[in-house]
Amino acid sequence: MIIRLSEIEDGAVLKGKIDSSQIEGAKDEGFSFLAPLDYEIFVRKFDDNVRLEGSIRCSLSLMCGRCLDVFPFPVQASLDVGLIKKIPVPETELELAEEDLEVYYYEGDEIDINPLVYEEVLLNMPIKPLCREDCKGICAVCGKNNNIEECHCNKASTMLLGEKLNAFLARQGDNYGSSKKKNISIKKGQKKNTL
Repeated sequence: MIIRLSEIEDGAVLKGKIDSSQIEGAKDEGFSFLAPLDYEIFVRKFDDNVRLEGSIRCSLSLMCGRCLDVFPFPVQASLDVGLIKKIPVPETELELAEEDLEVYYYEGDEIDINPLVYEEVLLNMPIKPLCREDCKGICAVCGKNNNIEECHCNKASTMLLGEKLNAFLARQGDNYGSSKKKNISIKKGQKKNTL
């Protein structure tokens, strides 16, 4: 959605929906929107500065990180963004203050809020999505979803690789140095090797 600042005196309230097809890059992520995104944003204008505050609501379709099932995930986020009109900067080095990193810049008379809203949705998504907190995941042997049915696979066979790896590392540790203490003696007149 495009905001035209020339049409706003001091402030305005924007309500509406954004379809996921209007958000650039939304199709490239590992999730999808189940419905259009709802927003209610208060726009306040102070000379060349603009403040956007409001709420965003949507429902996403995510894949569980344990059992790989797809599940709905509701997002309710708050948008609080400051925008400053971009001015030409001379080709000299500038030192940025911390507050300079917390604002966005705009050019001209129009501001596209879709990227700002989309960024807020991304920031409110879990890093490792889970369909539920007690998700049991999938069986490493047969691939059955343990939330639906309990499998009766021999779990010992999955431990075999771990045991072989530990044995290998124990043997290699003796050859290439390990954390175990070793008896080292230096003969008189022999220099100690340093790393």
